Amino acid sequence: MPLKASLHKRVFEFSFNARTSRGAMKEKISWFIKIWNDDNPAIVGVGECSPLPGLSPEHTPELEAALEKLVGEINELSVSLPTGIDMDGLRKLITQLLGAGEVSLFPSFVFALETALLDLWNGGERIIFKNKFLQGQPIPINGLIWMGGLDFMLQQIELKIRDGFTCLKLKVGAHDFEKECDVLQYIRRKYFRDKITIRLDANGAFKKRMR
Repeated sequence: MPLKASLHKRVFEFSFNARTSRGAMKEKISWFIKIWNDDNPAIVGVGECSPLPGLSPEHTPELEAALEKLVGEINELSVSLPTGIDMDGLRKLITQLLGAGEVSLFPSFVFALETALLDLWNGGERIIFKNKFLQGQPIPINGLIWMGGLDFMLQQIELKIRDGFTCLKLKVGAHDFEKECDVLQYIRRKYFRDKITIRLDANGAFKKRMR
């Protein structure tokens, strides 16, 4: 039976001003796509479309209308979920649902559709891949340090290290360059290099420089 889809908008409010190189965010808008087989609407796959203003190419005032149009077009097609699926098959299915042109225009929606289809294929139990992480085996991730006042950033660093993170990802690009270098120097002076890995996320704040 053909696949059917619906779109649901959610507005999330930050408990602090989440700063990026494009300014502070007080809220974050996401769209969730639900997808199911027409003959079994009780089993539903869910995926999140979550572009960032000023950073994601598709984040424009016309985005919501475009997403609604894409969902409407999916509902008009007669495309079924294959009984077996791999990543190549998944890409072909998404191109069939959206069209080759739309795939390149809306990467965050493609991600949402991909995860929703994988979830549906795995029984609608919010399972994307069956792996050891799903069985309870943890994987190492970085501790995210949001931009803010220097005291705020240093406080976050202390908390992340106390929580056991060995890799810190710092949002940079909004402050004076020298002050941000001071934060990095502080980390390097206080913690051994072989104990803490630093990653920087400038969100396009730095300009290209030709040598």
